[in-house]
Amino acid sequence: MKPNINFETLKNYVMENSSYRLYTDGDKFDLHFVPNAPEAEAHFPEGESVEHVMYGYIEDGVAYFTKFVTISAFGKTEMDMIDDDPVMEWLKYI
Repeated sequence: MKPNINFETLKNYVMENSSYRLYTDGDKFDLHFVPNAPEAEAHFPEGESVEHVMYGYIEDGVAYFTKFVTISAFGKTEMDMIDDDPVMEWLKYI
């Protein structure tokens, strides 16, 4: 099963955390995250911010993540999500 979380829980988390933005279009969503903690900024390539975009779909009130994209000074990398992908461990804490 793709990494997932209750969609209402995700929306509430985004509303409480200004470094996240959530966009929806029907049953599809994009979750944008720009790290803004000082410890993260120290690792930005060439001092420029990094944006992570997680794509997915909503089914029966559950958000399923299907793709993880990183955009930085080095370009754009994309990764399709697999079952229990370690990059999505953060979902367990919200």
